[in-house]
Amino acid sequence: MAETLSPSAAAVLPEAVETAVRAAAAGFFGGHLGLDPAEVVGDSFDGHPAAITAVISFFGDPVFSVMLGLPEATAVAVAEKFCGFEVPFDGPDMGDLVGELVNVMAGEITARLEAGGKKAPMSLPTVARGRNVELLPPADARTERLAYTTAAGGFWLKLVRAGSSHPGTRRSGL
Repeated sequence: MAETLSPSAAAVLPEAVETAVRAAAAGFFGGHLGLDPAEVVGDSFDGHPAAITAVISFFGDPVFSVMLGLPEATAVAVAEKFCGFEVPFDGPDMGDLVGELVNVMAGEITARLEAGGKKAPMSLPTVARGRNVELLPPADARTERLAYTTAAGGFWLKLVRAGSSHPGTRRSGL
């Protein structure tokens, strides 16, 4: 199911953070991989039978996560660009590779934020691969999805802003 964002949802993260995320995506996919990503509105990436997703979190102000999603064909093409050889989607190395992709992007995000005076330490990446997998943020989180197209296929980034400064803390009860 595609996410529909209201105009007020566009400001999920401060402008400096969104700018750093967009610049990191352009820098990594464009500069490192030569794929010249173009942001698209109204993406149609939902419903892909197979995809791989990597999530990395940042613990600054604000606390947020970035999720990179790659449909199977895009993942295989990007992996070959990144490594210089074919990596099978269902192979054991694809998870490590996509974790490294999001880690490199996160490093660029952190560097851009720190250049602007914001600290943003990051977590280790978490990777999930499967068919019709949906990773669910906490109920009080706010999300925004950025979709891109490249010559190798489409991909998306999902930005998740924690609803509290302690995102790992869960309340008991209903």
